[in-house]
Parts: sequence; structure tokens; C-alpha cells
Amino acid sequence: MDEYGTALVCMDGRIQRKVADYLSASFGVRNIDTITTAGLVRYVAENTNQTRAILDNVEISVATHGSRNIAVVAHHDCAGNPVAAKVQKDQVSRAAIRLAELYPDASVIGLWLGEHWIVEKVHQA
Repeated sequence: MDEYGTALVCMDGRIQRKVADYLSASFGVRNIDTITTAGLVRYVAENTNQTRAILDNVEISVATHGSRNIAVVAHHDCAGNPVAAKVQKDQVSRAAIRLAELYPDASVIGLWLGEHWIVEKVHQA
């Protein structure tokens, strides 16, 4: 069993526990390094002023904690990224592809939580 996985997820408290439980089971890890900010997925999918800080945190999780499993997560009704579900799912895919390119030895997935707060895999890199 690996010790760590990494979750890049919106700060919205409605999704934190669901994502951590899903990833612990899916990744088979004991700990999830959780990197959060409002509307995070758009910052990883696009190159913005906040992208570097987020990726620096991923680097710590991968290099220091040995995480080999990374998830990028978006959700319904996001105040930090108030765009349509289709747009967010596209951002999730682009972010997952970017992370897979940066960390080719890691397993990278993209997740979506819809209006019923059920975790759905939308991308596997």
C-alpha cells in the first residue's frame, strides 16, 4: 500500500470528505495530500498567476511524500469557477493531461461531482 495520494480540489467543504474517501479507496493509500483553492481546476488547465503555486504543492507531494497517484477534481455549483459542467469537465481533462505530462510515473485521474455529489471519473491519464 502506498502511503500518499494527491488531490487537487476546490476548497468547497461539500466535496472534501467525499473526495478523500473515494481516493483513499481508489488509490489504496492512507493519506491524501489535499491542495485546495476556489475553482482550482481552471488554474491547472490554464496558465494563470496561481498555476505555479499549485504545481509547487504537487511537486512537494510527489517528490517528498512519494505520491504516485494524482486526482484533479471539479464540482457542480462551484463559486470559484462558475461555468457550465461541460466546461469544467473539459478543464478537468486538460488539467489531468497536463499533470500526466509533468508526472509521467504517476497515475492521474480527473473527477467530477455533479448536483447529487456523487464522484464520477471523467478522465484517466
